[in-house]
Amino acid sequence: MSNPLHQDAASALGVEEQLRYARHLILPEIGLDGQQKLRRASVLVIGAGGLGAPALLYLAAAGVGRLGIIDPDQVELSNLQRQVLYDTASCGVTKVERARNRLLALNPHLQIDVYPEAFSLANAASLVAAYDLSIEGSDQFATKYLANDACVLAGKPYVGASIRAFSGMLSVYAAPGGPCYRCLFPEMPDPETVPSCAQAGVLGTVPGLFGTLQAHEALTLILGIGEPLIGALLTVDLLAMRFQKLRLPRDPNCPVCGDAPTIHTLAQTEWVCANTPRFQANEKLATGPAVPAAELPWLSLEASRRRPALRWIDVRTGAEFAAGHISGAEHAPLDQIESLPARVGSNDDLLLYCQRGERAVRAYHLLKGELKGRLSLLQGGYDAWLRGGLAETAGGSTVGGMEPPSLAVVERS
Repeated sequence: MSNPLHQDAASALGVEEQLRYARHLILPEIGLDGQQKLRRASVLVIGAGGLGAPALLYLAAAGVGRLGIIDPDQVELSNLQRQVLYDTASCGVTKVERARNRLLALNPHLQIDVYPEAFSLANAASLVAAYDLSIEGSDQFATKYLANDACVLAGKPYVGASIRAFSGMLSVYAAPGGPCYRCLFPEMPDPETVPSCAQAGVLGTVPGLFGTLQAHEALTLILGIGEPLIGALLTVDLLAMRFQKLRLPRDPNCPVCGDAPTIHTLAQTEWVCANTPRFQANEKLATGPAVPAAELPWLSLEASRRRPALRWIDVRTGAEFAAGHISGAEHAPLDQIESLPARVGSNDDLLLYCQRGERAVRAYHLLKGELKGRLSLLQGGYDAWLRGGLAETAGGSTVGGMEPPSLAVVERS
C-alpha cells in the first residue's frame, strides 16, 4: 500500500519534474523542500558571456524558477570558444534572445526575463531589486563596481568572479555581515592598466569552471546549505591546478558597506563608468570626455583601401601577431610603441590597428605628440578586417578582395 503522505508531498511536483530533478530529490540536503526553494527563487545574471553562459545552463537545469539575463551584445564567432550557450548559427543574434531559447529548450518550466541592454545607472537599482540574488559575469570593471554598489544598497547578495588567461577568483559579496567587492578593491583600477580577455586571452575552460562555480554558489545560497564563499575568496591557478581559499573580511572603512559609508546612492558611483573604453554597435570607441570618439582619426576598411601609401602598424602582442595579421603590416607592440617614431620617415603616414581598437587608441595617444596629423586608426581593428574578409569569401570573392592597395591577403601562421 502506498504512503499517502509521500503521495501528497510528491504531488507538489509533476511527474515530469520528479523525473527531471530525481537526483536532487534523493539528496537529504535538497529533497522536495529544497527543490521548491529553487523553483520559487529568482536570479539575475549580469552578462551572458564566458561566465554567464555556463552559469545560466546550470541554474536552468537545476530548476531555478525565474532567471533574468542582461547583456547588450550579439553573438560573435570569437565567443564560441568559451560561451557554451551558443552555436555557429547564433552569430549575429542578440545573446539574451538566443540564451532564452536555449534555456527554455533545456527546461520549459522556467520564467526567463531578458534585457538586451547594458547594465547601467539607469536600470541597475530596479533590476537588482527585482531578484533574490545576482551573478556578476561582466568583463568591464565599471559594471563590476556598479553591480556591487547596487547589490549592497539593495541588501541583495551576489556571486562575483574575475578571470584571466588560466586563472581567476570568486566570492560571494554583499551578503549580510559579509564583505563587498570594494572591501577587496576599494577603487576601480585604470582600465588601461588591466587588459581584457580580448587582449590577454583566456583558455575556454577557465570561464567554464568559474561560471559553474558561480551557479553552485548561487544554488547553495538559495538552498541554505554548505559553506558559501561569504567572507572568503577562492583563487584558482589552472595551469598549476592550485586552489586556495583566502579569508576576506569586511572592511569597516569600506565606502559603501563600511561602518560610515560615503556612498548612499548609485548616482554617487557615476564616476566609475565615465572613462571605461567600450565598443558601441557601430564599433567606434566610446572614450572619456577628453577624447570624443568623433575626434579620433578612424578609417574604415573601405577608406583604408584608398590610402595606398599608409604604413600599417600592428600594436598587438607577439603571440597575436604570429597567430594572424594583415600581410605587409609592421609589428610594433603597444609596450614598445614609444620607440616607433625613430623608425618613421618624414613623409610616412601610419595606420594603427589592434584586435578591436582599444589598444590602437592608447598607441595613438602615446604617439600623437611626435606624429600629430600622420596617424589613423583602423575602425573595428583586426576583428573587422577578418569579418570583412569572411563576408567577401561568403559572397564568392576571396579574402584578397579586402586587401588595401599594396598589401597581400591575411596571413596565418
